[in-house]
Amino acid sequence: MERRKILLGSGAALATVLAGCSSDETDDDSTSDSDGDESLDDNDGGDETDGTNDGTDDGTEIPGLDSDKLTLDSTKISIKDVNRDGDEIDIIATTTTTDPETLTAELQSLGSTLTAAITDAEKLAAAIDSITWVLEKDGAKVMAFYVDVKWALAYINDEMDEDEFVESVLDTTDETY
Repeated sequence: MERRKILLGSGAALATVLAGCSSDETDDDSTSDSDGDESLDDNDGGDETDGTNDGTDDGTEIPGLDSDKLTLDSTKISIKDVNRDGDEIDIIATTTTTDPETLTAELQSLGSTLTAAITDAEKLAAAIDSITWVLEKDGAKVMAFYVDVKWALAYINDEMDEDEFVESVLDTTDETY
């Protein structure tokens, strides 16, 4: 019987302490449920398996490019993050495979993906030189490559066919399996 009283008292004391700690953390008028620390968690509730951009870009506008339209026609690769760094765009994507042949096949839609996302070719060419892609699986880099904006514009203007475009891009590949 004495043991039950001690456990009950301990539980009540612990609950009181925890309630007191949580109410003292945020005394400001902010309606945010954050304590001011930046979260390192990349999970923003987006679906990373449908190949669509889930809006995790850094908010930096990219002239001539609609990052929401950057979607690969792929079941194995999905875009996780789009960032602008000066005259370069960095795209981080996740993949469910490390097989080079499968990844190459999945990247065949890259030309049409960029065509759909480029809204103003002149503005993009004036502001951006290259687009770097990094494919990751479970947080580890699987493949990296870049797209020269000149190649993308040549593809859009039918000066380069899709096979030639994809081959140029894949020639820049840095594979780490």
